[in-house]
Amino acid sequence: MFRWLFLNENTLAPAENTAWKISTLRIILVTSFLLEAWIAVHSAISAYALGRTQIGWLVVFFYVLKSVAIYVSSRSVKMSAALLLLNMYGTALAIISMTHDQALARLGYLFMYTVPVFASLFFNARVALGFMAFNVIPFTFLFMDVQLNRNSSFFGDLPDAQLYIHTLLFLSLNICIPLAVFRVLHALDKMLVRIHDTSGALEVSYVQYREVFENAGTALLLTDAFGQILQANQQANLLLGRNPATDQELGLFGWLAMEGSIRLKVSQGEETGGVKTSAYRTRDGRMVALDNISQTSSDHYIVALRDVSNLHKMQHALQLSMEREDYLNSHDSLTNLPNREMLRQYLQRVIANHDGNNVTALVSFRLNSVRHANQQFGAHTGDVLLRRFADELTQVLPKSCFCARLRSIVFSFVIDQLRTANDVVQFVNQVREAMPKELQVNDEVLLVQFSAGIALIRTEETDPDDLIRRSEVALDTARRSSDQSVTLFDEDDAFHIRRNVEIEVGIVNGLKQGEFSLMYQPKVDHNGLIAGVEALIRWDSPGLGRIAPAEFVPIAERSGLIRHVSDFVLDQVCAQIRGWLDEFAQSPVVALNLSVSDIARPDLIALIDSCCEKYAIKTSYLEFEITETGLIANENQSITHLNALKNRGFGIAIDDFGTGYSSLSKLSHFPAHTVKIDRSFVAQIGYNRKSEMIIKAIISLSEILNCSTIAEGVENESQELFLKEVGCDYFQGYFYHRPLDVPAMNRLLAQQKIQHRPAIMTQFPASPPA
Repeated sequence: MFRWLFLNENTLAPAENTAWKISTLRIILVTSFLLEAWIAVHSAISAYALGRTQIGWLVVFFYVLKSVAIYVSSRSVKMSAALLLLNMYGTALAIISMTHDQALARLGYLFMYTVPVFASLFFNARVALGFMAFNVIPFTFLFMDVQLNRNSSFFGDLPDAQLYIHTLLFLSLNICIPLAVFRVLHALDKMLVRIHDTSGALEVSYVQYREVFENAGTALLLTDAFGQILQANQQANLLLGRNPATDQELGLFGWLAMEGSIRLKVSQGEETGGVKTSAYRTRDGRMVALDNISQTSSDHYIVALRDVSNLHKMQHALQLSMEREDYLNSHDSLTNLPNREMLRQYLQRVIANHDGNNVTALVSFRLNSVRHANQQFGAHTGDVLLRRFADELTQVLPKSCFCARLRSIVFSFVIDQLRTANDVVQFVNQVREAMPKELQVNDEVLLVQFSAGIALIRTEETDPDDLIRRSEVALDTARRSSDQSVTLFDEDDAFHIRRNVEIEVGIVNGLKQGEFSLMYQPKVDHNGLIAGVEALIRWDSPGLGRIAPAEFVPIAERSGLIRHVSDFVLDQVCAQIRGWLDEFAQSPVVALNLSVSDIARPDLIALIDSCCEKYAIKTSYLEFEITETGLIANENQSITHLNALKNRGFGIAIDDFGTGYSSLSKLSHFPAHTVKIDRSFVAQIGYNRKSEMIIKAIISLSEILNCSTIAEGVENESQELFLKEVGCDYFQGYFYHRPLDVPAMNRLLAQQKIQHRPAIMTQFPASPPA
């Protein structure tokens, strides 16, 4: 019962804390219902005894009204309160209008005057003011002594009417209303305690909030929706350069300038939109980013600031570094011109936009005089000459020309908007004429000699590399010409390119498909007996036909495939020597050629040793021929490798002697056993006195160097007689034997064996040792 009357407002949420209203209302209703029961019963009995049944019904009506109010209080406070106010006005009207005693009737107004109090408790101030204004009417009646009960004596015949009214006032004003007031005061007391506790908690919370706010480790601001600063911790004030005690500016963007703001780069996966990636400049020049913005429940915003000045500097430095890296990746470091890759990209765009209405050409210049500058004054002078040449070329060319350094001494530029190929050639000649003929470098006057090659963009052009190749082919043709004039790429050059590519691809496939073979050309002594053989490679391609070594060997050297060809030759020669030893118990010394790139191979010695060990042959069966030009091209490496081969017992021969440019002092350092006289001198015997004198000089030099001599290309008897007369040791040529395949060579060796001429053979066991 008491729990139903005294509801515990602590169990209610603050938004629902109307328990004290319900409790107060129920106290008034229930106490009046119970305490006034004696009046109701006694008055009803008296009225019944006097035959006034209407009084009983009126009592019943008021009790029903209170009962309904009590019932409704659990559902609607306002509805129950309205019934209570109705009950009070009804009671007051009944007393005023139904009592003939004016003194008792005036007591009914007291019930009306208490209605505004309850209206303010259970409704609101406006309703209470309404009742207060309404009560002016009965007060006016009272003041003017208006009698509403002239013809009524409703309670007048009841002997205890005065007692009933005074008791009703006593119970209402002395018990019901004080209990209700006590309940309200109790609720107020509870509310004050709660407010006090809440205030203390809020104060503690505020202190904690200030501690967190000030010591959050980051600059924090509290702003309204318009960016006005409401609060700022010390870090934020320091970051913004703001003194809250003296500075009146409250706008956040009054401290952060929009001008000069930057966009910050964020890592992948971070927020990339809005102000989170923007930084603004403060009044003292710092860069500040709005690191985070959080909206509070009161439409305020917590803004986290971050000093990104160092980050901005690092990103700026990184950006400059990346730009520098991109520049270095796309430009030549020596001349600062675009490099080959950038030229390719530019040509790709030019080719894509080429409509065929005008002539567009790629022109390449080769600075031929750099080699002389390097040899005469050193590589540094050559580099300076290249830079000066690049500067002069860019100054002579129109600004619209794209100029690049294609490779070491080759520069290329693109010209367009010309009408014919002759216009292109004329333009290139004008550029050549405008270029200086001499340049002064480090107090030395250097000649500027360069050749020019031109390749025109075709209508069906798609590949920039093909255009560059055509330009280089034209440039190579111009370089080989006597006057180094301008050369325009033609279809013969195109055929030459296609042929080179076909041969290059064919070499790779030919080695896999077994298209290469070896032939052997014997060398003979003065008696015509075999003194050794030279291994000669041959290539019969199903698609390309028979290709001469003079054609495919230079291509193999340029493409780097010569090492695979040399590996094949070495393996085949060693295998053939092993075969002859097994079949004839003897084998001639086999000579094979080493190219310029072969002699520079770091794995050359290991490769030769491995091959000899694989086929169990002695080193004395092999002789390696290297040209005079190859010896000079890699002098130090050549001497190192040739000494290693000589120490192992291999024969060393200098091929094509007399055609190179080596000096006698350099040749004396090479560990050679044999010198081969070039066929160009042998062919002039009997026709050219100078060639004959050179042959004599070579033989005399070989004797001084303690080397034997072999004459190549001997084709008639008169050549043989001369060579024997001047002291040549061995001979090789069609006059004795043409290059022989393996079956023919086997027959020759069999005849040699039958004739019992072992002096020209090297003895060796018939099979490899176990």
